[in-house]
Amino acid sequence: MATAAGGGTTTGQKAVAARRTAAVVVLLCAVVVGCAVWASDEWGDTTRRQVAAQLHERAQPRQGVVPPPANAGVPVAAANFRPGKGGSGEIAVRLSRAKGDDWRVTARYRLRLRDADPLVAQLRSSPSLFSQVSNVIPGGYGTLLAMQPAAKGTAYPVRCTISQASARDTVTVTAEYSVTFADVVPGRQLPFHISSRAPDGEGRPVPDPPGRWRWSMDLPPGWGFSVVGQPSRQTARTVRYDLPEPRAKNLRTMLVSAEFVRPATPKKNAAPPVWQVRPGSSPEALLSLLALLAVAGGALTAFLTAPGGSAASPRRTRAAIAVTITALLVAVGALLIHSYSTKWRILFWLWGSVSYPHNGLIPKPLPLESRTQGTLLGTVLFVLPVLAVTVTLHLRGGRFPRRGELSLLAAPAVALVLMAWLMGSGGWTPAVVTCLVTASLAAAAVYAALRLGLCGSGARPWAAPLAVAAWTAVATSVVLQVLPWDFQWSPAANAWTTDDRTAGVSWPLAFLLPVPWVTALLLLTCPLLPPLIRPGWKGRLALGAVFVTALLPWWTTLRKPQRPPTSDLFAQLAGQWPGDDFIYGVRTIASGAQIMWCAAVVVLVAHLYATGIEPRRLGPGARRDCVTLLLFAAAATVIGAPDTWLPYWTTAAALFMAWAGAHLLLPPSRAEHAKRLHRLTGAAHARVLNSLARALLFAEGRHRFLTSSRGTLADTSLPADDWEDKWQSLRRPTAADAADETARLKGVALGGSGGRTAWHNGRTAVAATALLTLPWTVWTAWQAQGYSGVPEAVTVAGAPTCVWLAHGFVYGYLYPWLRGNTPVAKAGWLWTVMSAVQVLLLVPRLRVPQGPVALSVFLLLAQSTVLALGLALYWEIRLVRRADLLWGHIRNFRRLSSLATPLSAILVATMAAVATVLATTWANNVTSPVETPSPSPSATPSTPERP
Repeated sequence: MATAAGGGTTTGQKAVAARRTAAVVVLLCAVVVGCAVWASDEWGDTTRRQVAAQLHERAQPRQGVVPPPANAGVPVAAANFRPGKGGSGEIAVRLSRAKGDDWRVTARYRLRLRDADPLVAQLRSSPSLFSQVSNVIPGGYGTLLAMQPAAKGTAYPVRCTISQASARDTVTVTAEYSVTFADVVPGRQLPFHISSRAPDGEGRPVPDPPGRWRWSMDLPPGWGFSVVGQPSRQTARTVRYDLPEPRAKNLRTMLVSAEFVRPATPKKNAAPPVWQVRPGSSPEALLSLLALLAVAGGALTAFLTAPGGSAASPRRTRAAIAVTITALLVAVGALLIHSYSTKWRILFWLWGSVSYPHNGLIPKPLPLESRTQGTLLGTVLFVLPVLAVTVTLHLRGGRFPRRGELSLLAAPAVALVLMAWLMGSGGWTPAVVTCLVTASLAAAAVYAALRLGLCGSGARPWAAPLAVAAWTAVATSVVLQVLPWDFQWSPAANAWTTDDRTAGVSWPLAFLLPVPWVTALLLLTCPLLPPLIRPGWKGRLALGAVFVTALLPWWTTLRKPQRPPTSDLFAQLAGQWPGDDFIYGVRTIASGAQIMWCAAVVVLVAHLYATGIEPRRLGPGARRDCVTLLLFAAAATVIGAPDTWLPYWTTAAALFMAWAGAHLLLPPSRAEHAKRLHRLTGAAHARVLNSLARALLFAEGRHRFLTSSRGTLADTSLPADDWEDKWQSLRRPTAADAADETARLKGVALGGSGGRTAWHNGRTAVAATALLTLPWTVWTAWQAQGYSGVPEAVTVAGAPTCVWLAHGFVYGYLYPWLRGNTPVAKAGWLWTVMSAVQVLLLVPRLRVPQGPVALSVFLLLAQSTVLALGLALYWEIRLVRRADLLWGHIRNFRRLSSLATPLSAILVATMAAVATVLATTWANNVTSPVETPSPSPSATPSTPERP
């Protein structure tokens, strides 16, 4: 009874302690979230004041400064460039489709002038003066103003061509000017104010030149007219005005507005696409996101329970890790709920992007999207490196980060706050002080609660790392919501521009964003390297500088003119141009996630190296690490371009297939069998392989003896007793069940590691995989254009190659563990899993008719087949040569002679077809431009989906 009572008391005490710990954790989360909300509100108020001050200063007139006119970019008109008497001409405007949703507007000028006109001599000597002439001829000024918004450089024709049949004949002057309007949607209008006259330097309109002038417009199908004033001729697709002479009394307002009504109708003979990918949807995006989180949770659970993980650590350590992860998720969710707005389509955020105007920050508080993206960016770029280093060091060696390591991890967050203060003006000082104070309060609360044992004695070693994580979370989530800026007047540009201090500090701030993950990468990887190549602190600094530079999105397509180059980097990394518009969408988090993916893969491979170089021994978490590597490879495209891959249910299917396929390839039940095969030395492998060769030799001898003795027994040249003696002599060296013996010998001789280390086998297999997949890799590298940087090109364009390389590495690293007994059987299972993952991940790329779809799937499966077959045959040769035997001693080609010719012909024909298709595709890419959609989110506003 006492024992029972004592047990009940102990259980009750544990329950009370668990409830107390949960209450303390909830209270700490509330404190951290409250500090973040407090600092975020102050940061948002400062942002609104800065925007209001900037708009007020821009609206104030400056002494001695002429504000830029509305017709900036159009040359100032002058009366001395008007054609003289006897002149005439016309302006013909044409619209044509450029590519996609872009439309090209072309204005053709044709003037007929007298030979004695003074303007002819000026144009002969300086054809570039036609820019002045195009501004003063009737209809020219209105044409230039209509085309000016799409002009990337000069908004007028820069040169003209002069022709004259003979002396004293009429002189013909021609010129042409084109602009392209991007992303034209139905309802877009292009107004041409034909009756407008160009103002001179004093603002007075320049009179029209004498003569007869004509203005016309021709529209393609899908466009319509809106005409003001009586045209001389109008049809469904054309309109023409005969402009009057200056002395005419019937001067009137003339306006032609071209409106895009609908896309051009397809031709009657053009067959519609047979199959086209259905556009993605928000429920599918949510399904894919849940699949990604489930797969990540499964991998994390494996780290908590696998041998060598925290299963060998105390239970309280596992509880602390679980509580940390739960607290992080609760904090992120609380910040999402804060300032909840029903106008925000959360599901649309998963697969779309919208542009938020800079001036929209004034009338209302900081949008929920800014708070959310700031929280996610701070978590991905700054908080997760701290947690990753802490958990990895604890799982690897049972220790926690030292003070110096924690200082290195916390330094980027401190530098971020200080550089943000330097980027802004003095008005940002209260917001920065509030940010520092609230972050320090949150860190102090976490540190005190854990050190005082309020969460149990097992949580005390976590006090310092979690305090650093709390400080980093509050500070970075606040700063990354809106990056500070300051502005100044530029007399040279006659406009308000970014302050010189802001532009200067923005460079180290842009380089600072990848620093936390690079620091974590060096802290976790360098100690695993062999002493011969392990870099010192100078080498680590050099490597860090190289990695940071390589991880920045230097090729981003999010560009705005008259902005510092770092503004484009911030638009790609943080979804905002400092002092300008914002981009809201999941793609904003992609750049930070790409950096995290690259660093995590490098750390994982380094860990596999450290645990795989010991002879005759597999690392305690080898299977867990290889499964995680396969999941990382499958999730590469989702991490690189979430707005493209999340809206398809096939993405969720691919992630689950990668998880299930990894467990199918590496069943837990083969653990002891794999370790037993891997423990075989090179000598033992040679003995087993020699036994297999002997068994196969006697089996072949019996087969040939049976075949050749038919005739000798029939003609009695071989007595039956002699035949029986020979037959028994051939059967005696083998077991009674020869087939079972041969199968067992094959499973041991061809299913082991050959006495080599796991890392050596994995390195060899990945090299062979890279060689076998070289055609596809070169092809995708050739088409990898328009990506923001190296991380995006690797995760999106190189995703198929990453899947192949990961499966090839696992094939060699855990070869004894793979399902199957021979190299060909193991490669068959490998082909099944990776082909299913590859085809499912290919679906979002298939936005073309059925022919190219079938071709793409065929090429993908053909490349997977070549990889699996080539890797299997190479591995079989490698194992046989390890025992100093020839491949023919194991693989009996004579018995396959009847199949060798057709199989060889089929294989050669397949390889020739693949080579021909790839060569044709490369030739087409070289000779004609490929319209590749930009993987970066559009900076133009897009309409969110309707609920």
